[in-house]
Amino acid sequence: MKLKKSQAVGLKELIATLVVSGILLMIGIVVFAKVKGSVDQSDFSEEANSTMTSVESTTYDAFELSTVALIVLAAAVIIGILIRAFGA
Repeated sequence: MKLKKSQAVGLKELIATLVVSGILLMIGIVVFAKVKGSVDQSDFSEEANSTMTSVESTTYDAFELSTVALIVLAAAVIIGILIRAFGA
Protein backbone atom coordinates (compact mmCIF):
# COMPACT_ATOMS: atom_id res chain seq x y z
CA MET A 1 0.00 0.00 0.00
CA LYS A 2 1.54 3.26 -1.09
CA LEU A 3 0.78 6.52 0.66
CA LYS A 4 0.39 9.67 -1.31
CA LYS A 5 2.56 12.50 -0.09
CA SER A 6 -0.51 14.43 1.11
CA GLN A 7 -1.66 11.47 3.23
CA ALA A 8 1.54 11.08 5.23
CA VAL A 9 2.05 12.91 8.50
CA GLY A 10 5.20 14.97 8.45
CA LEU A 11 7.47 16.66 10.92
CA LYS A 12 5.55 19.95 10.80
CA GLU A 13 2.31 18.22 11.76
CA LEU A 14 4.09 16.34 14.55
CA ILE A 15 5.52 19.53 16.03
CA ALA A 16 2.18 21.32 15.80
CA THR A 17 0.37 18.39 17.44
CA LEU A 18 2.90 18.14 20.27
CA VAL A 19 2.83 21.87 20.96
CA VAL A 20 -0.97 22.06 21.00
CA SER A 21 -1.26 18.89 23.12
CA GLY A 22 1.34 20.17 25.57
CA ILE A 23 -0.42 23.51 25.93
CA LEU A 24 -3.78 21.78 26.49
CA LEU A 25 -2.16 19.53 29.08
CA MET A 26 -0.76 22.52 30.99
CA ILE A 27 -4.09 24.35 30.81
CA GLY A 28 -5.86 21.25 32.15
CA ILE A 29 -3.49 21.01 35.11
CA VAL A 30 -3.89 24.70 35.96
CA VAL A 31 -7.69 24.56 35.70
CA PHE A 32 -7.87 21.44 37.86
CA ALA A 33 -5.57 22.97 40.48
CA LYS A 34 -7.62 26.20 40.58
CA VAL A 35 -10.92 24.32 40.90
CA LYS A 36 -9.48 22.04 43.59
CA GLY A 37 -8.13 25.01 45.50
CA SER A 38 -11.45 26.83 45.42
CA VAL A 39 -13.44 23.96 46.95
CA ASP A 40 -14.11 24.62 50.63
CA GLN A 41 -13.50 21.29 52.35
CA SER A 42 -14.03 22.46 55.92
CA ASP A 43 -17.61 21.12 56.06
CA PHE A 44 -16.77 17.80 54.40
CA SER A 45 -17.10 14.52 56.25
CA GLU A 46 -14.11 12.24 56.59
CA GLU A 47 -15.45 10.09 53.75
CA ALA A 48 -15.86 13.12 51.47
CA ASN A 49 -12.30 14.29 52.24
CA SER A 50 -11.04 10.81 51.44
CA THR A 51 -12.93 10.84 48.14
CA MET A 52 -11.55 14.29 47.25
CA THR A 53 -8.01 13.09 47.97
CA SER A 54 -8.57 10.02 45.80
CA VAL A 55 -9.96 12.09 42.90
CA GLU A 56 -7.06 14.53 43.18
CA SER A 57 -4.48 11.74 43.18
CA THR A 58 -6.09 9.93 40.25
CA THR A 59 -6.38 13.10 38.20
CA TYR A 60 -2.77 14.11 38.72
CA ASP A 61 -1.67 10.56 37.87
CA ALA A 62 -3.64 10.81 34.63
CA PHE A 63 -1.93 14.10 33.79
CA GLU A 64 1.45 12.46 34.40
CA LEU A 65 0.57 9.57 32.10
CA SER A 66 -0.62 11.92 29.37
CA THR A 67 2.97 13.10 28.90
CA VAL A 68 3.81 9.49 28.04
CA ALA A 69 1.08 9.64 25.38
CA LEU A 70 2.84 12.64 23.81
CA ILE A 71 6.11 10.70 23.71
CA VAL A 72 4.36 7.70 22.10
CA LEU A 73 2.76 9.99 19.52
CA ALA A 74 6.13 11.49 18.63
CA ALA A 75 7.74 8.05 18.40
CA ALA A 76 4.96 6.74 16.13
CA VAL A 77 5.31 9.65 13.72
CA ILE A 78 9.11 9.42 13.70
CA ILE A 79 8.94 5.68 12.99
CA GLY A 80 6.47 6.39 10.18
CA ILE A 81 8.82 8.99 8.68
CA LEU A 82 11.76 6.56 8.85
CA ILE A 83 9.75 3.77 7.24
CA ARG A 84 8.62 6.12 4.49
CA ALA A 85 12.18 7.42 3.94
CA PHE A 86 13.90 4.05 3.80
CA GLY A 87 11.02 2.01 2.41
CA ALA A 88 9.80 -1.20 3.92
